[in-house]
Formats: sequence, structure tokens, C-alpha cells
Amino acid sequence: MADRLSFSASVDIRAEAEEVFRLVSDLRRKAVLNPGIRVIRVELEGGEPVREGSVFYHRFQRGQRVMEYRTRCVRCVPPRLFESRSETDPVFEVCVTVTPVPGGCRLAQEETVEARPELLDALENSERGAPTFLDVLRLLPLFPASRPLAAEFRVHQRERAARRLGVELRAWLEAIRDHLERRGPVP
Repeated sequence: MADRLSFSASVDIRAEAEEVFRLVSDLRRKAVLNPGIRVIRVELEGGEPVREGSVFYHRFQRGQRVMEYRTRCVRCVPPRLFESRSETDPVFEVCVTVTPVPGGCRLAQEETVEARPELLDALENSERGAPTFLDVLRLLPLFPASRPLAAEFRVHQRERAARRLGVELRAWLEAIRDHLERRGPVP
């Protein structure tokens, strides 16, 4: 990946590692617990069980945007590790670990995405409809003396995106924890 943006979160869950791993390694079940999206479709190509090489097709809505992508499981070590990588644009990787701790387990997820300017702009604009400072930023390359300012702004934009995505990821992991701890119906 070229310029990368990484973020992560973790939660402790009062449940057995095997149970947590079954849920988080099946992206169809995991996706519906994400409070930040509306799942339209998540399909597993090739059938059960989820394993290295399994491919998932994802289609969901976030705000006004509909997003589609395809991911492949590149490493699966039940009940501890599940890694996947996108096969579509933007390129991203997800590493999920489940570690036993007293009273249950710790669920941790780290995501790394190719942080191109278009993606950062889309993240900034996902909650805004009106023109923003980003519109001005796009004009800065026209003025050579302003290029350092544009580069500095991109650094801050990446930091904001990483913080925001980390908060959203934590909310998702908390939703998974809450679901498993109350032993609700499995999606």
C-alpha cells in the first residue's frame, strides 16, 4: 500500500473465545452489528466453513453513500486470528484477534487502508453537504507558495480520519460485545 492510514480498537467480552471467533470471522453476521452502516448484502462465496481463501461480497449504505467491495480471508487461525484484505478499491486490510483473558476474551481489530486524498475527502464530506475547507484545499496546488500548507492540511486530515474511524470501530466492537454478553439471537 502507498500512503497508509491505520486505526484500531479492542474490547473485553464475557464470552468464550470460540464463540466470539465464530461471530467475527463470519462477516455476514459481524456486519449487521455495525451501528454505523445499513447492510444491504454480505455474501460468502463458496460456502461454509469460513477459511483462508473465503471471499465475501459486501454492499452497505453509510450516510447517503452506497459502498460495494470484495474481501478475501488471507489468514484464519481459529479461534484466535482472522485477517482479510480487500480485492477492490480502496485497498484495505483487517486483522482481528481474539485473546483469552480472565473472565472471557479480548476482541481486537486493526484496520489499515490506502489513504489517498479522495478517500480522506470522502470521509470528511460524509457528514457534510455544504462546501467546506476541502473545496479551498483543492485549489491550493494552483498556487505554488500554498503547496506546503496543503501538505500540512493532509497530515491533519489523516489524523482526524484515524481518530474518527477508531471511534467508529470501537462502537462496532462494543455492539458485538453487547450482543454476545446478552446472548441475543445470532444474526
